Amino acid sequence: MRPVSRLSRRLRAAARLERERPWRRRLTRFAPLAVLLLALLIGGLAARAAGLPHSLKAHAQELLARSSRALGLVVREVTAEGRIRTEPEALIKLLESRVGSPILSVELDELRKQLEGLPWVRTAAVRRQLPDTLHAILEEHRPLALWRERNGARVQLVDEEGEIIPVKDLRAFAGLPLLTGKGAPKAAKELFALLSRTPEIARRVTAASFVGERRWNLYLDGRIEVRLPETDAGAALARLAAEERAHGLLARAVEAIDLRTPQWIVVRTVDPAALRAPSSQGGRGA
Repeated sequence: MRPVSRLSRRLRAAARLERERPWRRRLTRFAPLAVLLLALLIGGLAARAAGLPHSLKAHAQELLARSSRALGLVVREVTAEGRIRTEPEALIKLLESRVGSPILSVELDELRKQLEGLPWVRTAAVRRQLPDTLHAILEEHRPLALWRERNGARVQLVDEEGEIIPVKDLRAFAGLPLLTGKGAPKAAKELFALLSRTPEIARRVTAASFVGERRWNLYLDGRIEVRLPETDAGAALARLAAEERAHGLLARAVEAIDLRTPQWIVVRTVDPAALRAPSSQGGRGA
């Protein structure tokens, strides 16, 4: 008969070994897979970086694709975040075209460029989420204003960075201010930053003209021209806002306001004859 103490030690050791074996089995099973996956990733990156001939690159890519399929590393799901105005159908078409492809073989940079070719997408990024998901992150254009470079030119939509948004249907943006003049889109960001400091003026801006690529003329309520100076436009707007708060200048029969001279506000009122003309023709007086 074996001593009880010796038997109990053997039983405890066997129980401990049994608890350890599942982890050992898992490590034994997945270690080769992990090593192979790491080798494939390193090999693929090395092949691109080393500038190998096209035939060798193609062979490496084919090997990578076959290995990915064998390991089940295939795109089965595509996700996206950041979509607001991008057409869902166009986005789905681009992303789902990669479903079924070996995930390690998907050219992320090529897919990124295709996404950025969509009208509303300003920048995009694509990430692999192993084992089977591609995730796209979109940053869309944010509309700021409409722009027409010169009379007769086509009206285009401009974003907050001064870039043209290549969309054709502008009906939804008819309420945005209309910019005119060469170079207006790139200069508009600074102008609207200045206007944000005087919201009582900003909300009345219906149009703005970039004069000589140097300074702005604003149009308030579709009827009052405000000429801003080339420098210190923010100070000029602050003076106009103060005058409006104190005396209600913009509610008067004013045609133009010149702020180009520091410390002065030059006002041109509407010609009384012009005010009478519409009523003599049966129209509504100003």
